[in-house]
Amino acid sequence: MDKINRREAIKRTAAIMGCTLSGSLISAVLSGCSNTSTSNEWTPSTLTKDQLQSAADLAEVILPTTETPGAKDAKTERFIDQMVDGFYPPDERDLIIDSLEVLSRSDFSDLSFEEQTEFVSQFISQDENRDFFLLFKQTTMMGFFTSEIGATQVLQYDPIPGEYWGCESLDELGGKTWAT
Repeated sequence: MDKINRREAIKRTAAIMGCTLSGSLISAVLSGCSNTSTSNEWTPSTLTKDQLQSAADLAEVILPTTETPGAKDAKTERFIDQMVDGFYPPDERDLIIDSLEVLSRSDFSDLSFEEQTEFVSQFISQDENRDFFLLFKQTTMMGFFTSEIGATQVLQYDPIPGEYWGCESLDELGGKTWAT
């Protein structure tokens, strides 16, 4: 199997997600930004509790729980908070915070899932909200599919990827044993 370089990995990830990825999102993932906190005691570093709830609800509209886990199950809103806190440039950071504030001031979180879906359809039909939604959707998808839940329960998961070559001559495999 041929190894791929970082650029090819990013291109393949973008192709899988069906969109181009923002530079800040790529930077965050490559530097190790992930949703590793599973504690219920976790508090957001940048978003308010209401903004975080709106982020969780909006992420769930994008990736709802079906026969597989959804965005809330993976706690994707924590990844979004981490992105806003340390990786987005000021213009993207302000766009996310301001738009989540608009959602948190509305009754969005009190709506049923079907009503939230309709609300989001109307919200993104307005030109001024499209950039926010694209950025938010990219972040949600990246946060979900790089989480343990997304990677192991939704995507195909092989804990030990690669081929097994049993009883092969070292000469056929390159002549040297592998270091671990």
